[in-house]
Amino acid sequence: MRFWKQLPYGWKVVFAFVCFFSTTLGFAYFKARDTSPGIPIEALATTPTEANSWKGHPKVVYFWATWCTVCKAYAPILEANLKFLPKGTLFLSVLESEDSEETKELLRNQWEENKTPLYTADYRMLKEWRVTAYPTTLFLNGEGKVVFSDSGIVSPIGFWIRTFLLRFF
Repeated sequence: MRFWKQLPYGWKVVFAFVCFFSTTLGFAYFKARDTSPGIPIEALATTPTEANSWKGHPKVVYFWATWCTVCKAYAPILEANLKFLPKGTLFLSVLESEDSEETKELLRNQWEENKTPLYTADYRMLKEWRVTAYPTTLFLNGEGKVVFSDSGIVSPIGFWIRTFLLRFF
């Protein structure tokens, strides 16, 4: 304990950050080990050509809903996070399939406003991918195996660490 008291404050802060991010990374990794869907993520693709182009690439799959207030609050952070995506990593935005006017409007305008395509998932798909809360972000390696699974807001540092580590899994 004497050693800890003698450490400069800056080192204590660095140690706290390393412990925090290591813990959240561990939780995300072990939560992902429980996710092995029977439906491949390529089932979301609108064409077979699009599905084939996804194969072999690491993917970040973001499940959200129009009624989710956390998803709306997370939108600017998510935009910042997308800047950390390495080349060759695909980002898939997956909207809960609901029959609301807001959803229909989003889907009508997806190609005009969004830089990334917007896909919809029905209840069966969400159940297979173990999406139990919104937003849920899944990090898949090149073989399509879920490596990290997070519910809620993912910090930019945490997002970068997860996308960086996808290369090694």
